[in-house]
Amino acid sequence: MNTHWSPITESGLINLLSQAIAGMDTGIQTFWHMVQLPKPELWQQHPWGDEGCGFWVLAVMGKRCIYYNDITQGFCLGNFSKWGVIDDYQDEKLSLSERLLRFLPSAHEPAKA
Repeated sequence: MNTHWSPITESGLINLLSQAIAGMDTGIQTFWHMVQLPKPELWQQHPWGDEGCGFWVLAVMGKRCIYYNDITQGFCLGNFSKWGVIDDYQDEKLSLSERLLRFLPSAHEPAKA
């Protein structure tokens, strides 16, 4: 394992989220507020998340979740079949806005009159 890596703390994650949300445009912020969890939750993901006790899940849409991969320092989209367990590992290095845009490309477009 990476000897220089250490899992992000909840307070570190909250700071990171605050910065990410502040930089979002209004459309993305609206979508974010619709899907975000009331509070980040630490979910299991075997085997990649084992060393850091899992990954922080931030939002849920159906059977998909947005989580912060603190190993790659990116926001990822995972699938889950059981609440609290991410089924698959993603290693993308996307910002939260990029992750949301890839999930819902029209989220940043203004509503049509």
